[in-house]
Amino acid sequence: MTAQELVQQAFDRLATRSGYETRQNQVQLSLLLSDLIEQGATGLFEAPTGLGKSLAALVPAIANAIVNQKRTVIATYTNVLADQYWRKDLPLALSLFTEHVPIAFLIGRQRYACLMAMEEVMPNDSESFVKEAELGIENEFRRLVRKPDREISKLWPLVQVPPVCPAKACPAYDDCFYYKARKQLEKAKLIITNHSVVIQDALSADPETEREGMLFNYDFLILDEAHDFPSAANNGLEFELSGSCLNALNGIAGRLENLIVPLAQANGEEHEWRNKGDDLRKDIAASQKELLALGMQLEQGGIMVVTPSELDDHPAVQRAQAKQHMAQVESIAERVRMGCERYSTDAVLRVERYRGENNHPETKNIADSSRNYVSYVRDFATGAHELSRPSGAAVSYIGNPRSEVILRRDFIDLQEPLKALIWDRVPYVCMSATLQVDEEFDHFKRVTGANAMFEEVLPSPFDYTTQCALYTPKTNAVPDPTLSRTGSAEQIYYQAIARELSDIIVTCQGRTLALFHSRKEMEGVMTYMRVPDEYPILMQGRTGVAIVGEQFKKNIFASLFALRSFWTGFDAPGETCSCVALVRIPFEVPFEPSQIARMAYLAHQGMDPFQTHTLPNAKIIMRQGAGRLIRSENDKGIIALLDPRLQTKRYGEQILANLPPGMRQFNDIRDAAGWIGL
Repeated sequence: MTAQELVQQAFDRLATRSGYETRQNQVQLSLLLSDLIEQGATGLFEAPTGLGKSLAALVPAIANAIVNQKRTVIATYTNVLADQYWRKDLPLALSLFTEHVPIAFLIGRQRYACLMAMEEVMPNDSESFVKEAELGIENEFRRLVRKPDREISKLWPLVQVPPVCPAKACPAYDDCFYYKARKQLEKAKLIITNHSVVIQDALSADPETEREGMLFNYDFLILDEAHDFPSAANNGLEFELSGSCLNALNGIAGRLENLIVPLAQANGEEHEWRNKGDDLRKDIAASQKELLALGMQLEQGGIMVVTPSELDDHPAVQRAQAKQHMAQVESIAERVRMGCERYSTDAVLRVERYRGENNHPETKNIADSSRNYVSYVRDFATGAHELSRPSGAAVSYIGNPRSEVILRRDFIDLQEPLKALIWDRVPYVCMSATLQVDEEFDHFKRVTGANAMFEEVLPSPFDYTTQCALYTPKTNAVPDPTLSRTGSAEQIYYQAIARELSDIIVTCQGRTLALFHSRKEMEGVMTYMRVPDEYPILMQGRTGVAIVGEQFKKNIFASLFALRSFWTGFDAPGETCSCVALVRIPFEVPFEPSQIARMAYLAHQGMDPFQTHTLPNAKIIMRQGAGRLIRSENDKGIIALLDPRLQTKRYGEQILANLPPGMRQFNDIRDAAGWIGL
């Protein structure tokens, strides 16, 4: 039987089950993906909300694992969706086949609970958590540890797996949740992970020496929520040097030192090895002092180096320059680089010599574990070197000083890095409900460099003409937010938004998800809200995002004020979310040095930064936010757009044109609710 036949058979089985209906577009996407996996081809797919992308991706991956022994990685942007894939969608997909397929789940190591840390910090809870947890990840920790939310948020940083750990040299290695997950990867034919791990895997692999990455070699990559992949790539490729980063480096180097001490003692070299650690600590301490001295001189941060060098001539780059501090930054970075290189090189040579000469019973485990620490120290040396010598289209800068000085290097164009790391390495599919802008894939291709062989847009299963109404306030009901940034004008703006949202919440009897662009705006509006007590308003805090989302889903009369993490990926089907209010167009304001450099780079390429970058990204985020409303064929509700610029600016028409077509528009919220039947 072919993979295509297995896919069709799986969906035929699904159609016989109670509560499931055949979605032809879902089957079509699954068959398309199966073809690409089998052929090793590439594709870009816009698959709308409600189509069932998760199952459409899992079924062909399983079928090709069975028939063609293909190994597929499916990656999402958020850990929440990765968890949903694993717990909800994957068991259903596997149940549609009779053959066994080995599977694995992995997210970033710091999203797992550390058994040793739990035993030390909360010994009374660790045993029950180990018994109840399946994966040992943060979501389970927040759900299973029976303590108040605020206490949980304080505990988690203390018990999460550190960025580098002893691995096999740890007493809890055999039971470690993270390393159990890593062990399952090698034999797995289907791996569920996130975008960040895909980037880490690519960075850890070396095709020239045939060194495999942490996910091992795989045949196909499916990136779900692909519109967010550039954000994950930026985060994975950045480098930061700060006081807190140097403290972390000091701690990791100290753990490497202590790890090797038993071998050094056995060879009579403990004192010599300790001196090497002292040398690095002196370099780190001197660098920290220089950072503090730099901070005393700084009034604001700025750009030190930008490539290509022609960008130096751009007026915005010149205004944001901080080259007067370049000598100090180079001194700090060079001291860190040389110290890290000396220490890591000595550690490698020493461990290899000990391994060949020493009969210490733990030599192999110590040697294996030391690689994690050495890699971290070496990578830090490389990053420090590139601070003053960035390559590709990149910028190095001093972050605006707040609590501490931060030196950073960011890429301002991802095309070349992603081409080498991802697109030229493995066949792939990128899919999302919002991969297109203005009915084209051009923006995604320009940002990422992905140039797939096939492109496809699948129709939505929803009828927005009957399921959804569009509400926009009357002219002058809300001031232009760009003219209301300070003083009394800002407060008048907050009051106007609060009036609109209060009216919406009362009309919809709660059940409103209000999405804001900034915390300042959200908190400012909250102070003016006036709604009856029976319609409580939840507000996203700085921690516990998943918890407040669950509270909103459980209380049908509640409303939720939320930020960027709720614009995408949040799923609240049914009447608990009957209105999504998009408070402001989420334009990126280029005030960070990396943003300024990116705009200059686009202008240097002959492009209009607003039309090429700012506006397309706003269109995508607006589409994502609006997509939180209709999540099933039975859902209905109102999309409320409170930014007056959508009616007064030319770009407003373009943004509206990217929202689902056919929605009837109202400027009275009661008329909208009455028409849709709320």
